[in-house]
Amino acid sequence: MSQMRGVFIGQRRDRMGARLLMMLTCIRLAEDFGTDYRVNWFPQGADAPELDKPEELFSQAWMDRHFLTDPEFEELAKTAAPIWSFQNDKTPDRLNAHLASGKAVIVEEGFEVLAFPWEDLDEIRPRYRAFIDRIGFTPTLRAIMDRVNDRLSGQGVSAYHIRRGDILNGLPWKHTTWPAKIEPEEYYERHLEKMAGKPAIMFSDQPELLRRFQARYPQLLQMSDIVDLSQMTRAQRDFLELYAMSRADQIIAPIISAFSMAAARISGRQRLVFRDVLTEQEIREANDRVVERVREGPKAFLNPSEAAHIYSKAAQYLNAEGRSEDAHALAQPILEAGADNAFLPLLQALNGFYLGNWGEAEKFARQGLENPHLWPEDHAALCALFAAILGARRKRWAAGRWFLRAFWAKPMRPDVIVFGSRLLYRGQLAERLCPPVDWDLQKQLRQRRFTPFSNLHLVQWKVIARQPCNFDMVLLDWHELALDQKARRLLESGDRLVRLREGLERVEEIDPEHPSCRSLSALLGFRQGEISAARAIDECRNVIAMRPEKALYHKRLADLLEADGDVAAARYAHGDALALSPDNPFLTYVSGCFLQRNGAQDQGEAQILRAADLDDGTAAIQGAAGQILLRRGEKQKARPYLERARQLCPTFRRFSNQLARIDRAR
Repeated sequence: MSQMRGVFIGQRRDRMGARLLMMLTCIRLAEDFGTDYRVNWFPQGADAPELDKPEELFSQAWMDRHFLTDPEFEELAKTAAPIWSFQNDKTPDRLNAHLASGKAVIVEEGFEVLAFPWEDLDEIRPRYRAFIDRIGFTPTLRAIMDRVNDRLSGQGVSAYHIRRGDILNGLPWKHTTWPAKIEPEEYYERHLEKMAGKPAIMFSDQPELLRRFQARYPQLLQMSDIVDLSQMTRAQRDFLELYAMSRADQIIAPIISAFSMAAARISGRQRLVFRDVLTEQEIREANDRVVERVREGPKAFLNPSEAAHIYSKAAQYLNAEGRSEDAHALAQPILEAGADNAFLPLLQALNGFYLGNWGEAEKFARQGLENPHLWPEDHAALCALFAAILGARRKRWAAGRWFLRAFWAKPMRPDVIVFGSRLLYRGQLAERLCPPVDWDLQKQLRQRRFTPFSNLHLVQWKVIARQPCNFDMVLLDWHELALDQKARRLLESGDRLVRLREGLERVEEIDPEHPSCRSLSALLGFRQGEISAARAIDECRNVIAMRPEKALYHKRLADLLEADGDVAAARYAHGDALALSPDNPFLTYVSGCFLQRNGAQDQGEAQILRAADLDDGTAAIQGAAGQILLRRGEKQKARPYLERARQLCPTFRRFSNQLARIDRAR
């Protein structure tokens, strides 16, 4: 295929909504940049089997015109550039030059309306509503689209999306809470009452809910009231419902819902959440109704799983209102009804924590930790909660071990940070279990409170009165111990480094000239590109002259010297740190990693294996030792290290997968 001017190529590997928006974005870009667009409908790794027959949606003539064959895509992709590589440009010049040379641009953006810095997003967004008519849908679909458009467009219709489906009943989705995806029915009811007499349509992946709402609100439409889709394929039904939602005058949905988000983008409007359409008083009234329905027991819900999910919303509301006894009491009937959602013991342990019922809180925490379906984020949160329970019972050593399990698994999880801050502020964290850290500074280096109910199980003010610590100070030195990949990438995260710097500048109780502040400031200055490596190294050496007994400062010097390319000097600095604390597993481990990175593979492996024998509480160290022995073919020697790593973090699949390979090889 020849093309004088480069084209935009759209591709997505996920489902209907994202793929449609990708195509609309390509149509918009092609129009504004004077070229054409193509669609790579079958990219490698696509995860949407219901879309494997595009002829169910598009006419053959349109696909012949716009779809790429695999050879055509491979040829264009050789010189193509991703659209994001132009998104920080101040002018369109470089993008126009790229297209003018005949090279393609690959577009994978799937949920946001794309705009460059030189463009006006508010002018672009409304245009998307018309772009859908430029896609060559089959005559059958087009006829239904016309019928839907006539029925809904310009009629002042409110479209509601209720997300349930696999979240309630599917594995593994039922086993964690979805605060941004599930909104209680009472929110929808409150808005329907507010909009009484006005047209409305509701979409849901739970048919029972649609029937329940229509029984109470006869004027409420669902898709079957407009057209019978029972003979359509899943892809056709998904598209037509999404299109119908996009024709409404306002779309009201949970905070995170790919389906409704895509419909809103296609509509050219912004999707609304309940805080946009209900007042605080109306939301409070709706929450009170939620509590009353939960009080009726599981019989008021579709099944015990739905009762558990809605209970999780009610429990946060009640605990935020200081009504923890109510939250505690309302959970018991759901547990007795057989709800097996893995998050329920976590929530009941949290209720016990708020009430100071330490024995019961510990019982539910242990019960929750034994559940193999617990999600990684929930496992980390429960480990941190368990640590706080043990800390309250004056079991500092055990509290420290459980907190470190949580921290090294998910050090950026808000629940982990808040509980860790409590342990630190109250002196309930056994510091000898941790790597070298300036703990006095860590207690003073804080971050903003987390947004309430956003990615949090707990209610912050019931755990700590002060702002939480910024534990990125720990990760700045010890990110290699974290299992979470995003946490490990701290050095590449400018925003997180900026927040660390801001936190350091707000510290008032420690003199800026104190060695702890000077050392951290030098390290941050280099990592942020504000000072040279040479200047940071000089400052680190000045700090070491003041506090030569602090192994942490020698370790930081080693990091800076390695970053500056002076490997020999960095090796000496690691040696100085180890000389001060020769049996410290964390210093031993990072020294081994350094040696591996810099050509001393055998010595590095020996150091890592020694670190694993010195410490049995850090999954990354145990796992690294097991991997070394696996590479050597010493499978049975690797097993105890990998089993310990899995025990410390059972939700981290790598360890389980490696153990499974050992078993298969027997």
